[in-house]
Amino acid sequence: MAQENFDKDVVGTSKFYMLRALIAMAHADGVVCDEERAYMAALMNRLPLDDEQRETLENDLEKEQKLEDLLKYINDPKYRGQLPYFARLMAFKDGNKAPSEDTLLAKMHATAVDGLDMDAIRAEAKKATLYEMNAHSIEIDQLRPHGGLFGAFDKMMLAMGVDLLRD
Repeated sequence: MAQENFDKDVVGTSKFYMLRALIAMAHADGVVCDEERAYMAALMNRLPLDDEQRETLENDLEKEQKLEDLLKYINDPKYRGQLPYFARLMAFKDGNKAPSEDTLLAKMHATAVDGLDMDAIRAEAKKATLYEMNAHSIEIDQLRPHGGLFGAFDKMMLAMGVDLLRD
C-alpha cells in the first residue's frame, strides 16, 4: 500500500485521485453542469492543492478521464472508502442520476471493497463485540450487591430470569 502524505499543507496521491475520480463522475452523463463545477470548485478551494494539482483538476473538468486509469492510484483505504459516498453526491448534483452514473458508482463501490477480506472483518467485529459484552458484564458484576438483603434479592431475581442491573 502506498504511503499517503498526511501533512496539512499537502494533498496526497490517494486524495488527489479521489478528486479526479469525482470529476470523472461529473462527466459520466455527458455534461458537467454548473452545480458539479461549483461543488468541485468548493472542494478545490478548501484543500491545499499545489499549482500542478489544481491545473490537473481544472483540465479534468474540461476533458473526461477514464475512471479505470484513476482508481489504481487511490490506495489509501480511507479515500477508497469515501469515494462511493462523494461520487453518489456528485451523481445527484444535477438533480437526477443517469444509468451511466450508476455504472460508474458500481465500479467505484467495487473498488472500495476490492481486496477486503470480509471473513476477517466479520471475525474481528465478532471478537470486538464479545470483548465489549464481557467488559459490560464485568462492569455490571462490580455494581451488583453481593451481601445482605439486597444481595439476596438480586440472587432471587436472577434465578427467576430478571436482571435488575441490565437494560
